[in-house]
Amino acid sequence: MIYFFYFGLGLSLIIIQTTIIPFLYFLGRFYDLIIPLVLFLAAHRPLNKGIPLTLVIGFIMDCLSGGAFGLYSITYMWLYLIVGWLTSYVHAHSTILLIFMVAVGTLIENTFFIVTAGTAKSLFTVNALQSFVSQAVWAMITGAFMLIALENIQNMWNRWEAENRGK
Repeated sequence: MIYFFYFGLGLSLIIIQTTIIPFLYFLGRFYDLIIPLVLFLAAHRPLNKGIPLTLVIGFIMDCLSGGAFGLYSITYMWLYLIVGWLTSYVHAHSTILLIFMVAVGTLIENTFFIVTAGTAKSLFTVNALQSFVSQAVWAMITGAFMLIALENIQNMWNRWEAENRGK
């Protein structure tokens, strides 16, 4: 049941990202809002349940974004696998770690997009670096709040499920 919530949240974030954010001037270089959700799923949900949800959300983003098909699905999958691997070595509930996980996830996604476009030298242009920094700052400011909110929702769900399991 909680996965329906995550799916609905992912769909809502995709709609916000593709319809609202492009028209807000001050958010012109905003990061991908799905990244905190993917990172949360990787850090807090089992592999066999998080991967299908990540693939479905990536597929929907691929369909609605207008970019190269499969780019978001593959990027989200790599982010999921990297963070899933990292959380076996570090504590995933650290707020400082969460802030940097979202920023690094944004940088990894941007790098992956540029490299797959076949223009690796455009990775070091002034415009690309400004975009990287701007998105990383936005990610550090808002991404940690999203991850903390997701963790609180997950904890509330776990408590509710434990209380109602015996009924």
